[in-house]
Amino acid sequence: MGFYDKYVLPKLVHSVCTQKQFTYQRKIVVPLAKGRVLEVGFGSGLNLQFYDPDKVEHVWGLDPSKPMQDMAKKSALMYKIPVDFIAVSGEEIPLEKNVADTILITYTLCTIVDVQKALEEMRRVLKPGGELIFCEHGRAPDKAICKWQDRLNPFWRFIGG
Repeated sequence: MGFYDKYVLPKLVHSVCTQKQFTYQRKIVVPLAKGRVLEVGFGSGLNLQFYDPDKVEHVWGLDPSKPMQDMAKKSALMYKIPVDFIAVSGEEIPLEKNVADTILITYTLCTIVDVQKALEEMRRVLKPGGELIFCEHGRAPDKAICKWQDRLNPFWRFIGG
């Protein structure tokens, strides 16, 4: 892992993901989680503050980035919900079948190489009747904004990992 991936990228991603519009959406979707929660793309732990400790008994924080997990571990100390950190990508989730009541994904699918495989893994660990809660960003409906997205995407892939 190079200097950029270890020291710059985690802080950059954390900073971008704390913007007002992202936080607004987190406040809406995260409190819907309940029971034993698998959060795919745990990152620096930005969702922790929005979990309802009366509804969530445990969180598995899955994220392949060790620097992001180090940030999240510091953050997790401030909250009452127990968190187990899993340092892998979403394509191979090392949990048993039918173990999660909720799977939470916020702004993560764009970082997963094989989204289909990751979704299959999530389905495997999600209990029957469990809930998949997700909040993602995507292509804008406005054509002018789409042009800017197309221009910026190659740079953002490099900058944002």
